[in-house]
Amino acid sequence: MAPVDDLNALRKRFPVPSSPTEVPTRSSLTLESGLLEAWAEGYNVGSIIILILIVFCNYRSGILLHKLILLELVLALWHGTFIFAQDPVYGWYLSTTATLLFISYQLHNVVSWLKIRPFLPNWGSRVFILSLLAVQPFWVAEAWSNFEYFNGLGNNVNERMRPWEALVRDPWWIFTTWKLIDSIKKTYGFKMLSLIRINSRFGVMLFCMFLSIAFLITDIFVSALRVTKNAGINPYWRLALVFKCASDTIFLDDFKSVLDDIVTKSVRSAGGTVHPGSNPSRGRPCPSSAPTSIGCGPVTTRVTSPRVMAASGKTKIYDASRHELTPRIHVRRETTVTTELRKPSQESFSSHQRILPEMEPAICHEGRSSVV
Repeated sequence: MAPVDDLNALRKRFPVPSSPTEVPTRSSLTLESGLLEAWAEGYNVGSIIILILIVFCNYRSGILLHKLILLELVLALWHGTFIFAQDPVYGWYLSTTATLLFISYQLHNVVSWLKIRPFLPNWGSRVFILSLLAVQPFWVAEAWSNFEYFNGLGNNVNERMRPWEALVRDPWWIFTTWKLIDSIKKTYGFKMLSLIRINSRFGVMLFCMFLSIAFLITDIFVSALRVTKNAGINPYWRLALVFKCASDTIFLDDFKSVLDDIVTKSVRSAGGTVHPGSNPSRGRPCPSSAPTSIGCGPVTTRVTSPRVMAASGKTKIYDASRHELTPRIHVRRETTVTTELRKPSQESFSSHQRILPEMEPAICHEGRSSVV
């Protein structure tokens, strides 16, 4: 195969911008920034497509949380395709897909609220959602500045607004991660490693949550230090985005329902019993008469192991009205055994009663037979 001067060809396609203030069009991308952007967008699109397929495999119609997660992924998908657009469509397509991405950010925070809401008091839930509504004007201004900056409309305010995105995008996600870990320790009495040993899938979700936080912190430093100011290429926010979406996708239901299901299955596999009044798989609130049920409090007071009960020699059940373990008493009725002698006539050996009847004698004559 004949040698080709690939570097010169790529330099012609992605020339170095003449000045830092030049409009960031597609033709102004450098060789390094073009390759990095193409890799980051391919990673973004491929990962989200896989996550969408996982959602379809576990999707249940009629559940709002499942619909929001699917919509979040679809909106975040398109901002990984603007590398194929040519000038002058490049800037308009980039800004449009960026607006869809901003909407996906807000949906992700709403999904986080729905997942952590069972562990929040009423006032905490209100603060969560009201604070999220309070930052929406920033995202409207950010979408406008994005159109101004990437289409050369005369305003470069986006360079000053971009470093502040993380402050109005990620605090709710960090709080959700912290609240989940705190609820596992306080409400369920589990250690993190013990819960991961019980359900490795839950451990994968926690790993994705921690990775997303690590990459978003990296994105904050890169944006604040303006490391990518000239090229405008930053793959770290895409890594954080994918792992945040993966955290929403691994379990589509809220965290309380997921934890209740894990605890219930682990108790049943160990041979224990669970109070029949609670329904942890649905994530419904528990009645006030049973504050220590699996859905509301530590399961250590509700789990009864048959081995332990057999060793103690007692059988105990949970009495919801008294909130205490009440012994169960088994009462057996007294039975009387009597013997009855058989009558002599019923003895098989001494009885003269015929068991089978005798046949009547028959007299045979020539040509006919008669019975006497």
